[in-house]
Amino acid sequence: MKKVFQIMIVDDHPLIIDGLVHMFDTEADFEVVYTAEKSQDGLDFLAKNASIDLIIFDFRIPDMNGYDFAVQLGNLNYNGQAVLLTMVDDSSLLKKMNNIGISNIIFKSESMDKILSDIKEITYHNEAQFRSSISHNDNQFLTETEKIILTRISQGHHISLIALEMNMSSRSVKYRLTGIYSKLGALNRSQAIALAIKKQIIKL
Repeated sequence: MKKVFQIMIVDDHPLIIDGLVHMFDTEADFEVVYTAEKSQDGLDFLAKNASIDLIIFDFRIPDMNGYDFAVQLGNLNYNGQAVLLTMVDDSSLLKKMNNIGISNIIFKSESMDKILSDIKEITYHNEAQFRSSISHNDNQFLTETEKIILTRISQGHHISLIALEMNMSSRSVKYRLTGIYSKLGALNRSQAIALAIKKQIIKL
């Protein structure tokens, strides 16, 4: 029997929630089982429902910001996928999110088709992307999109060219790179490329 991924959405904007629910309504492999406009409501539901496969959450929620929410997910030993869907454009803040295990950041400015495509890519991989800070150093898993981006970078392609090729914004490519560095434990592009080649994640 084919798996149906169970989704929880946490966002304080009802229109965003409605849009995401509608987006998943046409997808047989996904089912939105719970939505919350408060972070604590989402955590309370998760504590009683361990079967959630994917959590989509915003950063700016009045009762608890996205960083604290992600920390609480780790405290609950959540091992599913955790995707930050946000309008936050702060590289230092998003890098901080990556460092606690949220390695998948999608911007609300992307089209719904692109958001759905990214979520599918994340979810269809069996290995969980979310890790708490305790186990984060073991997380060296890259998605296919991340592998392509790092390969193109290793070939000397400019970020703007990669963004055009992959139908992404340059900003999205930059933040994907931040996630790649975090997963590999790299400080810069050269180190990330060297580590990825050594681990046979990419090939030149």
